[in-house]
Amino acid sequence: MTSPHILVIEARFYTHLADMLLAGATQALADGGASFEVVTIPGVLEIPAALEFMVASGKPYDGYVVLGTAIRGESDHYDHVCTECMRGCTELSLRHHLALGNGVLTVHNEAQALKRADPARKNIGGMAAKAALRMLDIKRDLQLS
Repeated sequence: MTSPHILVIEARFYTHLADMLLAGATQALADGGASFEVVTIPGVLEIPAALEFMVASGKPYDGYVVLGTAIRGESDHYDHVCTECMRGCTELSLRHHLALGNGVLTVHNEAQALKRADPARKNIGGMAAKAALRMLDIKRDLQLS
């Protein structure tokens, strides 16, 4: 079996949080023996479109990791962004049978985001990468890839 090749799609709206999420994800992928590429996009609302573009491109990725952060603000924008990002990722993963790890943080404040993004604390980026690799194992066991 060849080592998996994973695409990481990272939203960099909050650069310092994106750095932490990406560090956790790439370390987990390296520890799992996976190679990876990174595509950077502006924000989490763009994640489903970027994921669809990459799947449609036909490039040979075995799995995907999506990373980003949405922090609640003073308007309803947060609710729409979170809902549409998560809905889009779920819909695409089901439609295309993707091994997907979702590391998109949807939090109420920056303190919550820092706790979840920091590789030395909750390490959601690393958890998302491990989830993608586990889902890929399941796909391979079922001979879906």
